[in-house]
Amino acid sequence: MSQKNLPTELLRTFVTVIEVKSYTHAADLLGRSQPAISLQMKRLEYLVGQPLVVRRGRSITLTDKGEALIGHARQILRLNDIAISQFERRTEGSTLRVGLPVDYGVRMLQSCLTDIVQRNPNIKTEIRCDLSSNIIDALRKDELDIAVGLYPGGDQQFLHRSWLEKPFWVAATGATFSSVDEMPLVAHPFGCVYRDRMTQALKQVKRRWRIAFSTPGISSVQQAILDGIGISCLTGPTMIEGLQRLNHDDGLPELDPLHIGLFYRQTRLGENGHYVVNEIERALIDALI
Repeated sequence: MSQKNLPTELLRTFVTVIEVKSYTHAADLLGRSQPAISLQMKRLEYLVGQPLVVRRGRSITLTDKGEALIGHARQILRLNDIAISQFERRTEGSTLRVGLPVDYGVRMLQSCLTDIVQRNPNIKTEIRCDLSSNIIDALRKDELDIAVGLYPGGDQQFLHRSWLEKPFWVAATGATFSSVDEMPLVAHPFGCVYRDRMTQALKQVKRRWRIAFSTPGISSVQQAILDGIGISCLTGPTMIEGLQRLNHDDGLPELDPLHIGLFYRQTRLGENGHYVVNEIERALIDALI
């Protein structure tokens, strides 16, 4: 039996069509005609022997086999583009739109991107900081090219790599809240994964709670905890001096792990984008070791 090979140009067309949800838009991005894009999709389906997409009007959805192939296709294209970049000089391109979460290690990730730009002045970045849920939603809407964010888990669109990290309860050093009837929480606004972890854990053990302080900024959360307004949960990259970890002895339930994801749109990266993704990945790995 002869070994089949999947041509990268067909995989690139497949990934582009799925990411932009349009044959016409994919044709514009790839510099081809719309009929040529349709023909490439048919060739890929013929090679794998299965339908990969379903078209209903303007709607394009993946079949089960398409879902199985899309992740492999992104990885193959990433390796291809990285290999090619080793033989080309990094040139000035379009601005990379990068989304960073305010609820996870934003200072560490900002420092990573700042270092990238300082070492590579030809790389232009536009950085947006927001809640993880808003960041990932913006990536899906094609408002961002690369994103780091906390997410519920499972297979997610545009997910490149994920990690687990254990959050922990914190309070100001010396502060105690074990005897209060209603636990005061310092949190990000509704929709934050940290906030969900805290409230769900307290509900499970039937512990009363209230939001004592809410803010979108991690530095404001840290300061509110230092000021003794309430307790919160953090991870290693957001822990600062003056805070202490709390545990079962303080009457607090265990918190479920967080899923941290690195996401990107394959069609928007280019050579510089893969370089930025690699550097962000390296920074996250270093922070989580």
